[in-house]
Amino acid sequence: MNRIILIGNGFDLAHGMKTSYQNFLNDYWENVIKEINKEGYVSSYENEEIRIDRVLGNYIQGNTYNDLINALPTFKSEIKYHNRFLEALSKKTYIENWVDVENEYYELLIKSFDRKKFPKHVYFVNELNEDFDVIKKKLGIYLGKVERESKSKSTDRYNITRRRSIGNKIYSPFKLKDFSESFLNQKTELQYNILENEIEALKSREITMQYLSEANREIVSIIGLDKPKKKLKELLQSDEAYRHFDLIPNQTLFLNFNYTSTNNYYEDPKDFKSFNKEKSTQVSTIHIHGSLEQIEDNPMIFGFGDEIDEDYKRIERLNDNKYLENIKSINYLETDNYKKLLEFVNGGNYQIFTFGHSCGLSDRTMLNTIFEHKNCASIKIYYHKRTNDNDNFSDIIRNLSRNFNDKAIMRDRVVNKTYCEPL
Repeated sequence: MNRIILIGNGFDLAHGMKTSYQNFLNDYWENVIKEINKEGYVSSYENEEIRIDRVLGNYIQGNTYNDLINALPTFKSEIKYHNRFLEALSKKTYIENWVDVENEYYELLIKSFDRKKFPKHVYFVNELNEDFDVIKKKLGIYLGKVERESKSKSTDRYNITRRRSIGNKIYSPFKLKDFSESFLNQKTELQYNILENEIEALKSREITMQYLSEANREIVSIIGLDKPKKKLKELLQSDEAYRHFDLIPNQTLFLNFNYTSTNNYYEDPKDFKSFNKEKSTQVSTIHIHGSLEQIEDNPMIFGFGDEIDEDYKRIERLNDNKYLENIKSINYLETDNYKKLLEFVNGGNYQIFTFGHSCGLSDRTMLNTIFEHKNCASIKIYYHKRTNDNDNFSDIIRNLSRNFNDKAIMRDRVVNKTYCEPL
């Protein structure tokens, strides 16, 4: 059996990396204000994305978009946007203090062709894609800077302690109480078939316990000869199961949805105390959305990935390729990453750990593929604990439910909160 470590943006954030979309936008406007303050007098300001006709350097109190917006009425001025996608993102964060760039792109894409429903929307798809491409390139530059800064801090004691804690979770033995009932019954049947002949022989007194191997003797002494299958299932679900059964993953796959590479801190299982010397898991990594590393032929994939959505089907029927320019499932074909993922999930049963992934709609097609696959036996959420009585477990569950067409499968495979842990 195998394990997939699903890595999302929260994983980077847990390592102190400011890689969220909000971090990116904050950095953009902070740099704009720095440029304005260099001038030191009433002047216009312009770059590729915006223009401000009148603004006084050193007058803006603070370094955020909100600070800039609040200061401009003093000069009877405002921001004029060359890049309307940046405008949409910035205004949304101003109102909601949160933004998802890929979801925002998809919403604007829908409005760009649905003229009857959105008659006042005049953002044509060519213009939207051009503006989106500018933001995508700037995001890549920003994330590269963050990654370089993170590597310089990677030896901090705090980071080392954090990595040990996370690494021990990654390479922990399977806990079969986390698994679906169907898989648990299958595993029980498999293990019982190994012991059945010896148990029957013991019942008929054809053999004694001394005839059994040491490993089987230990198991039979625990489960006994009365209702052995039922008690074997209980033993498999117990916290002591790893002492009697092989519960180390054969393969561990880091499925990284980020462009950064925090997962490389964990690629050697021997670095962690949960490492099993008798059996080592084989480790591999797929940067499914591309990588910032220049040595890899793995460009950034940035866009939307929900082919299940009804609006997407309408987009396909337009017969206009410009609308499909930033659809993830199409851009996956630029590399062999998706094929490697399919080979992994088709290769046997697996458990999924979610580390910092919100399981949102922008990755719905892929998540549906791996969540509802017949080989998926368990989905365990490692959630973010904000305070003692506040966490994001329920938010992840709600997002995760949208990735399932079959809710019965979801309820069987998703591990309940009692057995889950904060990251």
